[in-house]
Amino acid sequence: MSRIAFVSPLPPAPTGIADYSADVLALLAPGHDVDAFHDQAEVDAARLPSGLAVYRAATLADRHRERRYDVIVYQMGNGPEHDFLYGLLARLPGLLVLHDLVLHHARARMFLDSPAARAYAQDPADRARRDAARPALEAYRAELAYSYPGQAARLFEAQLGSVGTLLPYAYPLFRLPVEASRLTAVHNEFMAAAVRAEVPAAEAVRVAMPVAAPSVPSADVAALRARLGLAPDDLVVGSFGLLTPEKRIDTVARAVARAAVHVPRLRLLLVGPVPDRGALSRRLAELGVGGRTVVAGRVPFGELAAHMEAADVAVHLRYPTARETSAALLRLLAQGRPVIASDLEHLDLPDETVMRADPMDEEGALTRALLSLAERPQARARLGENARTFVRAHHAPARCRADYDAAIAQAGARPDPPARPWPAHWAATRG
Repeated sequence: MSRIAFVSPLPPAPTGIADYSADVLALLAPGHDVDAFHDQAEVDAARLPSGLAVYRAATLADRHRERRYDVIVYQMGNGPEHDFLYGLLARLPGLLVLHDLVLHHARARMFLDSPAARAYAQDPADRARRDAARPALEAYRAELAYSYPGQAARLFEAQLGSVGTLLPYAYPLFRLPVEASRLTAVHNEFMAAAVRAEVPAAEAVRVAMPVAAPSVPSADVAALRARLGLAPDDLVVGSFGLLTPEKRIDTVARAVARAAVHVPRLRLLLVGPVPDRGALSRRLAELGVGGRTVVAGRVPFGELAAHMEAADVAVHLRYPTARETSAALLRLLAQGRPVIASDLEHLDLPDETVMRADPMDEEGALTRALLSLAERPQARARLGENARTFVRAHHAPARCRADYDAAIAQAGARPDPPARPWPAHWAATRG
């Protein structure tokens, strides 16, 4: 049994990693002495193991000093909910669980969206504002220079000029967090290889995601479909997760509109947080699918499985991608849903478990796949069963627990990483 500090956003934080962390904590708590650390206004204790001690992350260093943890586990993703991890990683090295290969968007926001940087951007000619923003801007410049010395100057100017969100995908900015850690864990082999290539001295291991499929009575699914206004003979196409441009909702809607010409009973079900519901409704109407779309929005976690089973076919598109392993996708497969997914290099799924949509012909590929599955209910059933079987074998909670136990033991046995010529603000946190 190890004494573990588990540092992560927790439910109800609006990130899938919070849900993932609740699942992992439930697996680790029976076999380890675990304390959880967060940086949010509230925590849904009902989603966490009974008796789990939960603290604010600001207290971690003091608690570690009073009674040392064997391993500190950090759950890192490309979102603002993970900003608080950066001040702890170098100071208290541990096991870094890297959910997104690309961290650049969130890390850049920490510097460029600081109050001083925003004020300077509004009036670049103001010397006082420039001087106030300089520490944040220079810290960001230093991280770019350390990770990408040949491209740092151009990257800095491009990001400062707000050229868009695509460039950071080519420069993921994970080197410093990886170097600051004893061990890095990832969820797919593409990410493991990328970490080893950029940081050759780093040790990277793969851990399974914990995915279990709740049993949902067919009567409950039928009742949910009726409540959502979906007829028994409707062919429902579902998309799940935060409804952002990266989820290609426009493409899904256009493909549904095209396929509905041949399959009039086609309906679209969107489940997940909606950043701008009004804009989404207007866009769906423009694309001609407003009348056949149900926007369920964010649903309670306990109702998610039923909503997944309300879909006859699920679509999971992603571009651009941070090379993450999607928990939403694995949950769909675990529920036995036939899924059409973007054909991405890091997608560790056998061909018989998912239909793939070529990103170079995304709309056309999706339309053809929808028409093919609409006409072949047996193919839908076979695809869904293959998917269910795969997840049971490769992402079972017991396998995840074993992988985490091995990673925790390995991280606990490794020394803290050696000192490196890090940017000054990183070296200062190391102490």
